[in-house]
Amino acid sequence: MLANRYQLEEELGRTQVGAAWRATDTVLHRAVVVELVHPDLSADPSFPARFAQETRALASIGHPNLARLLDAGSQDGVFYVVRQDVEGRNLADILRTDGPLPIERAVDVTRGVLEALAETHEAGVLHLDLDPADVVVEPDGRPRLCEAGIAAAVAGRNGANTLRPGRPAPERAAGLPADARTDVWGAGALLFELLTGTPPQAGAISPRSSRRDVPRSLDAAVGKALAREPAERYPSAEAFATALGEVAATLRRTAPPAIADETAGTPRRPSLFRTWLAVPLLVVALAVATLLAGLSLGRLELGGPVGIRLKEEPPSPSPVPRVLSFASVRTYDPPPGDGHENDSGVELSIDGDPSTAWKSENYFDGELHKPGVGLLFDLGSSRSVTGFRLSTPFPGFRFEVLIGDDPSALTERASGTEYVAEETLPETLDPPISGRFVLLWITSVVPTDDGNRAEVAEFHVLGLP
Repeated sequence: MLANRYQLEEELGRTQVGAAWRATDTVLHRAVVVELVHPDLSADPSFPARFAQETRALASIGHPNLARLLDAGSQDGVFYVVRQDVEGRNLADILRTDGPLPIERAVDVTRGVLEALAETHEAGVLHLDLDPADVVVEPDGRPRLCEAGIAAAVAGRNGANTLRPGRPAPERAAGLPADARTDVWGAGALLFELLTGTPPQAGAISPRSSRRDVPRSLDAAVGKALAREPAERYPSAEAFATALGEVAATLRRTAPPAIADETAGTPRRPSLFRTWLAVPLLVVALAVATLLAGLSLGRLELGGPVGIRLKEEPPSPSPVPRVLSFASVRTYDPPPGDGHENDSGVELSIDGDPSTAWKSENYFDGELHKPGVGLLFDLGSSRSVTGFRLSTPFPGFRFEVLIGDDPSALTERASGTEYVAEETLPETLDPPISGRFVLLWITSVVPTDDGNRAEVAEFHVLGLP
């Protein structure tokens, strides 16, 4: 029981700041979310004053796109905040299960988040650590920002990078002061991930480069928000929201309009049936009406030998590849290897944090002395794989990507395509390859900080839904 009032029931997750719990307010008998700040982060003597200032400011905000702050305090040296429990799914879960959002939906969600951020900025509160898990989409589609203020209180009023978040703006990564433009960068990174399924990597600020149906106007807006220099970004969350509003208006204008049936409601003329011309005139009238309806409904078009022909339907748009989830990942070291290759660090290759990496064992003379070693990713079922993305802190090692349904036979059917690892390497497979297992087969190592190894910071597999 916290503060003799809040019964902690289920841990929802952990961040760099602390842990979030679903709880019950035993006084008002309602569900709430309690966030506990890690004691190490609140050890700064100036933290209590900053915490009180930030929470007082947040408590005064009643924006519909922001989860309401209900209470705050400390107990036994642990600081906590109590927030409204918002019903719905967070964006991290939506991306993990459904893949990238439709373009208009991604824009609308980000605009809603920016509107909430504009309110918090007006109250003097920065977010500094925006992540898809912080945004819950309610059943009616409204986005709710469910985390704001604590990161800024921990980091300090100047926003110094003491928290080392997983996706910091460039100025935070450099330990420089932050302002509203830091949250503009965070919103740009959020929109990039909603459009592509992955966070932006260093120097990669164009969602259109991996999703060709992103309009150029939207691509330019995302690029401006993600500019390395704060002075080159939108000056405020409100300005970024306004720019996205213009993009949304353009998308709506260019959407094909609904076409009404102009032949509906035509009065009938019974008198035609009283003359000998009735039948041929009726046939002609029906033919003309049919042609007009076909033209108006888009089923016919002018052209062809008789002047009118059936309209050719454009091909259906191809499905957009998305990042596939893994059922499991393990190291792969077949004979003459010993079957193990730094197994304990394998999850670091898919943890979503490019600052951590799986490392192969140290090959002291720089040679593997075997065909290869690698990581085996299980997709859970056979999927159509269209590409992959790899990032590493030590580029230069060589590898292949092998796909199939029998993991023991993958190395026997080498693809013939060998890649050289770059800091960030996106690659498209043409044609796509189907299979349940994806083997990242490493055939050489490079010098690193602690030996000759291959290191994989992140590995993503792209495929069709």
